[in-house]
Amino acid sequence: MIEEDPVSGAYIYKTVDRRTGDVLQQFPREDVLRFKQAEHYDPGEVFDGLT
Repeated sequence: MIEEDPVSGAYIYKTVDRRTGDVLQQFPREDVLRFKQAEHYDPGEVFDGLT
């Protein structure tokens, strides 16, 4: 399944279980989409998620 994120305009690719409707995988992940919406986000900037 492919959706467009209404806020960022990014395309989201999802693998969905047909029987349950559960999302099995998503790219980009939800946390990445939230990060892109942050004020301090600058495309191409290196991000260290460990600090």
